[in-house]
Amino acid sequence: MPSYVLFPRGRVLLPGQRLGIRVHDVRLASLLSDAGEFCAAFAAEGELSSIGVRARTVARSRAPHDRLDVEVVGGARLQLGSIDGDLVEARQLAEPPGEGDVELLRDELQRGVQRFAAAAIESGRPASISSTLHPDPTVASYQAATLLPISHPERQELLEVETTTERLEQELRIVAGETGVLRHLLGLGRMGA
Repeated sequence: MPSYVLFPRGRVLLPGQRLGIRVHDVRLASLLSDAGEFCAAFAAEGELSSIGVRARTVARSRAPHDRLDVEVVGGARLQLGSIDGDLVEARQLAEPPGEGDVELLRDELQRGVQRFAAAAIESGRPASISSTLHPDPTVASYQAATLLPISHPERQELLEVETTTERLEQELRIVAGETGVLRHLLGLGRMGA
């Protein structure tokens, strides 16, 4: 199993997501200054998730006080194995489509995202969600997980889902729920006017 520098984070990096990170830990900054890739894993309340992402470094620059600014792109999901200091053994996880029509689910999620964006705009909230998802269902499932207004533990749950079908189905439920909340709030606003 390959070894990677382990970067435990309080935020989730998803496959395909581009993210700028400031590394405050001087020791970790030193390790990452030469690493072309590392393992980004979600850590909350002292607990490290067993599924992370291979992060590919696309840019880096020194920051004040021996810190490091790194721009990364999330790659394949990784199953974390044994940890030895700052290194973790990890194996790449397969990304099976699962049962059902993933193309249909992706299209349904696309429509759900558009309904959510419309409800957000109508409610006066900024619609920071893209209205066009990637045509590949797996890529679209991670794109939606990045864009949806959910917490990092919820993003981690989506990262840990084994198949694209299951992830898309979960996201459909999330986007329907969030859209319902916005529409409910709109209805309350109209009643009070």
